[in-house]
Amino acid sequence: MKNTSRLAIVCALSMSVLAGCQSLGSTPGESQVGVDAQCVVTATGYQHIFARHCTATSGASQLLPQYCGNAAAAQNFCRMVQNAPNQTRTVQPDNRIRYDANLNQVVGTAGEKCGRLIIESAGNGTAVTEFPEFNGAPGNCS
Repeated sequence: MKNTSRLAIVCALSMSVLAGCQSLGSTPGESQVGVDAQCVVTATGYQHIFARHCTATSGASQLLPQYCGNAAAAQNFCRMVQNAPNQTRTVQPDNRIRYDANLNQVVGTAGEKCGRLIIESAGNGTAVTEFPEFNGAPGNCS
């Protein structure tokens, strides 16, 4: 019984050391999927997204109306990009996380089938911006 207890303690300590050596942190440019908080579109984020990517006069790429109506609609696009099976994730130099996803459906007014999402950090899924794109995501975006 005594040897079993010692063995259990040694195993537990070994597992603790091994677990401590594995890091979920990322360095800029490194890609890790599934380690970020779920994206959230706040009122401030929605104001930026609407002004820049839901208003044609801004000159920026434009989302279809169903992703612009309110924060819940923008939240839907946010989750589509973050959870897309065909996406890339990049840690930017400012530690923000960029997702580029091929959504295989038109999401932009110019016919874009891909979307980009920027969140504040891996631990904070707050959306900074989101928009449709032709380049940057895997596969054909047009």
